[in-house]
Amino acid sequence: MSNGDIQAEAERCFKVGAQAWQAGRMDLAEQAFARAVQLVPGWAAAHANLGAILRRQGKSEAAVTCYRRALTLDADHAATLSNLGNALRDLGRFAEAETALIRAVKLDPKSIGYQYNLALVLRDLRRHDEAEALLEKIAASDPDNAEFQWDLALSRLYRGDYAKGFAGYEARLRLARNPPRHIAGPRWDGGEVAGKTVLLTSEQGFGDALQFARYVPLLAERGASIVLECMPELAELFAGLAGVKALIAKGAPPPAYDLWAPMTSLPHLMGTTFKTIPARMPYLKAPPRPNLMIPRPESSRLMVGLVWAGKTTPRDRSWPLEELLPLLENPLVTFCSLQMGPRTADLTRLGVDRLVVDGAPALTSFADTAAVMERLDLIITIDTSTGHLAGALGRPVWVLLRHVSDWRWQDEPLTSPWYPTMRLFRQPTPDDFKTPVAAMAKALADLLGHT
Repeated sequence: MSNGDIQAEAERCFKVGAQAWQAGRMDLAEQAFARAVQLVPGWAAAHANLGAILRRQGKSEAAVTCYRRALTLDADHAATLSNLGNALRDLGRFAEAETALIRAVKLDPKSIGYQYNLALVLRDLRRHDEAEALLEKIAASDPDNAEFQWDLALSRLYRGDYAKGFAGYEARLRLARNPPRHIAGPRWDGGEVAGKTVLLTSEQGFGDALQFARYVPLLAERGASIVLECMPELAELFAGLAGVKALIAKGAPPPAYDLWAPMTSLPHLMGTTFKTIPARMPYLKAPPRPNLMIPRPESSRLMVGLVWAGKTTPRDRSWPLEELLPLLENPLVTFCSLQMGPRTADLTRLGVDRLVVDGAPALTSFADTAAVMERLDLIITIDTSTGHLAGALGRPVWVLLRHVSDWRWQDEPLTSPWYPTMRLFRQPTPDDFKTPVAAMAKALADLLGHT
């Protein structure tokens, strides 16, 4: 094949890759861009596009390599530097990400997108004042951009500015990834509700639903009757909330109501500030489960529930089970796995199934898990929905937090104003899985010494 033929074939592959990207056919796009860089290794744009595809597929390590190849060929390409920063951020390499993004902003200071990406890294670096100042500038430049307003709200919530933060949190309802729902009737604006029936709609994930369910009884205390929409997995548990007149599955036709509001909007509508977080516990109670049995050895002085894996997107909320093995060293503590899903296989992979009671087969709903939690002395978890559930039940719960965590846990405190029975154990750096476990092992020994 002549040089001209090679170039022509590479250009054809590049075009196919671009068309496949637009059509959402990522596998074909990856193949096409990979072929283009094989044919013409000196083509910076092809390397950069291959990196973008790999990152979209969750292969950020390979994406970083592609971007660095592209920058070897074109060192001052601002878009590639920004994309490199995003991929490094995915991997928790925040200092490197900041360097790349600062360079991108210097090369193209008018790009709001590059500034936005830099602001997110500054927030991950826990430089919240800088991040918020930059996000305020970005949001002011495009007030209708829901993503900018949303991230500004998150930054304010991180810093405990709940008045502005929860007001801005309403931007979530305009995000492209949240398709709008068409709910009939007037939306509640926080005004008088005595004698009214209020439909509270379900949104987001289990953790948010469990955290904000605390507002249902408070709304009922204002004289409202509540029609509560929720995910089926939570229905039995939420049926016991005070003030619930009717419970419906998400998307089901509701009975008659006067007003409606998303349940996640209640902190804003009810004027929550950092100093007025409602923390009346417990606000959930496990339904009776007389036949649900978790064996407890007679010699056991503590029975501890354990969850080591949660969601992996948009950020990994898991912990290597092997790093938690120091917690299992005292034979007077019996651990019960509450882990669900494919990561339950970690028990047999490591042989830990011989050391831990596997409670998962008995757990078919959040109500089952709640019933088990009420029989445990302590719950240890990295999965925050499990943490929310234990906290809502008023059970002692220790939560492992990755270095970058959610706004509701902030960055420094070792306790949570949302849950008085919760204790937080934090990664000091993104790669340190040992320090928080060592602190937890010591706390467990101290607890055992007091039983």
